[in-house]
Amino acid sequence: MRAALALALLALAGAADAQRIWRCGPDGRLLQDRPCHDGEAMTVRDERPSASDEAAAREVARREMALAEQLRDERRAREREAVTAAAGFVEPEKPAVQSVLKKTPKKAPRKKKNRRD
Repeated sequence: MRAALALALLALAGAADAQRIWRCGPDGRLLQDRPCHDGEAMTVRDERPSASDEAAAREVARREMALAEQLRDERRAREREAVTAAAGFVEPEKPAVQSVLKKTPKKAPRKKKNRRD
């Protein structure tokens, strides 16, 4: 959104309605305001947004800022709740190990097998 607003402001800052520029260089990536030997002339128009477009862009920016503030406040509230919950955390009681062992039947010892060498 900031990029769109910046482009709108740059468009407002332009002085001429149409300008002639030249695309130069082997791949045409160099743009300049005077002719070059291998260049191609182009006409660039300064198309400024209408007043209604500017007003719509400002309204969108205002709504996005309000939404960002709302989301920030919600995040901060969740973080406060998480800190409060973490501070009040109590470990659950550990089960009594002996009661579990008493209920477990013991296995009979294994008999050793005789090996013949």
